[in-house]
Amino acid sequence: MATATLEIKKKWFFKVQGRMIYLYQKNETTGELIYPDETIANGLMFEGTAFIYPFVTNDPNQLVGNNNPTLTEPASVDEDAHVNLPIMLTLAVIDYVKAQMAENSGNLEMKEYFMREYHRKVGDYQSNKMKRNRIQVANPFGIR
Repeated sequence: MATATLEIKKKWFFKVQGRMIYLYQKNETTGELIYPDETIANGLMFEGTAFIYPFVTNDPNQLVGNNNPTLTEPASVDEDAHVNLPIMLTLAVIDYVKAQMAENSGNLEMKEYFMREYHRKVGDYQSNKMKRNRIQVANPFGIR
């Protein structure tokens, strides 16, 4: 079974673009990605997560005991509703709202400050999602 899984990972590729998932097959002779030339009889399985509800009744960032909270959509969105975002993006949204409020009051310096904080937090969130291996090769002529 493990051999079949490795063969599938070498032969099939996908690309997510917006709400669409494009499936490609690697041509073994040329190495190019092409549209699949065979029928997939049993379907495909994709694992992932999605935000189903933009607003929820419980805070999605607080555990209930040792478990994730059960997220349900409120009947009406009011001040008690929580935004269904990770904590770093929630803080970024707060900075964005503060920037808009500062702009409405005519305080452009505070608006620029909060927009810098907003972009910094969104950048931190994006960089935390990236998993990269960092390899540093030692110089053969370096002092040890």
